[in-house]
Amino acid sequence: MTAPQEDADDLPEVGTPASAAFEEDGQTADSGESMDAADTSDLPPSFKPVRRPTPLAAPERADAEAAKSTPRRRGSNLLIVLAVLVVVALVKTFVVQTFGIPSGSMEDTLREGDRVAVTMYDTDDVDRGDVVVFTDPDNWLTVTEPTGLKGFVQDTLIFLHLLPEDSGHHLIKRVIGVGGDHIVADGKGSLTINGVEVDEPYLKSGRSASDVAFDVTVPAGYLWVMGDNRSNSADSRFHQDDANGGFVPLDNVVGVAKAIVLPPSRWSALSDGGAFDAVPDATADATVGADP
Repeated sequence: MTAPQEDADDLPEVGTPASAAFEEDGQTADSGESMDAADTSDLPPSFKPVRRPTPLAAPERADAEAAKSTPRRRGSNLLIVLAVLVVVALVKTFVVQTFGIPSGSMEDTLREGDRVAVTMYDTDDVDRGDVVVFTDPDNWLTVTEPTGLKGFVQDTLIFLHLLPEDSGHHLIKRVIGVGGDHIVADGKGSLTINGVEVDEPYLKSGRSASDVAFDVTVPAGYLWVMGDNRSNSADSRFHQDDANGGFVPLDNVVGVAKAIVLPPSRWSALSDGGAFDAVPDATADATVGADP
């Protein structure tokens, strides 16, 4: 089947421009009238073709951008966390650390639940009247080490230096005598150091210097320590039969307590109130043969 033929009358003659076959202002090319090329007043204006701007590249999706930056952010955050842990570990190891007070042996200076700031850098400069934290010299404490998850957490914190070594094996007492000091208590409330009676303003109200009599000379490199609540403190007086004769080796001192930091209502610095200002230095003879 062939396509329908066009009407011959409707087709332009051979050699006639195709444009002449179209009507312009009601006239046709067949009318024999020629169009003046200059007469263009009635023609529509010529418009330049509109050039569309080159489309911009579509922005990347937000989730794709976030996916690219996530590994970098995670790496940066991990470095920050590690840096913080290192700084905290260094500070706690060499500068200052806090310890909680577990009992009333230092009342009223320190109460159970208080938290004290302890400096770690001055353990070589301990003097009478200082409140010191020290590791157990010879089974002064009966401590059961945690097991299971608690034990794992404690060991991890110790490894990261967020807890001190021998955690749970620390005591806190006041230094009464240093190497060479001769300390005598008559058991009736009087206490002398190197022949001078000491008035201790920090003692718990109603307590005397010591209800237990003793006469000791502190060996070089050791300390004699006692709690401020003398009737409720298992201190040097009650451990004279241990390996160190009740004395605390200087090497066991972890730090010197300087202030109560928690709770806020208890904020205060720790001092001896000048109790030992009049005590003379030990004589040379006091250190002779002073082995524990």
